[in-house]
Amino acid sequence: MQRPRFNLDILGMILSLACAVHCALLPLMLMFGAFTGLHFLADPMIEHTVIFGSMFIAAGSLIPHYFHHKRKEVLIVATTGFALIFIGHLFGMAWLHSVLMVAGGMAIAISHLLNLKYCRKVHS
Repeated sequence: MQRPRFNLDILGMILSLACAVHCALLPLMLMFGAFTGLHFLADPMIEHTVIFGSMFIAAGSLIPHYFHHKRKEVLIVATTGFALIFIGHLFGMAWLHSVLMVAGGMAIAISHLLNLKYCRKVHS
């Protein structure tokens, strides 16, 4: 029986999806006051830590695996996702920020999913 390996793509997908859910739901939760004790989650330092952490995870997983499967769309989707996140930070409008952050997080999660798919094809 083979021991399960630690997979950066799985971690990247989880982190990216958690970021997307956070960006989609946090404004609503704070607006309705349901989770006012969670206002610390809106702290820019936490947000920046998650974004830079996901960038390091993506770089550590997507770039080395690209040299095996040679599928550029994985890197294009991830780069688009991070670009959406950074553009979202440039605009102060809450609704646009949330939409771009959610779309960016989803794109990054999709890039990890594509990376897993193409790596499995190469190794099978």
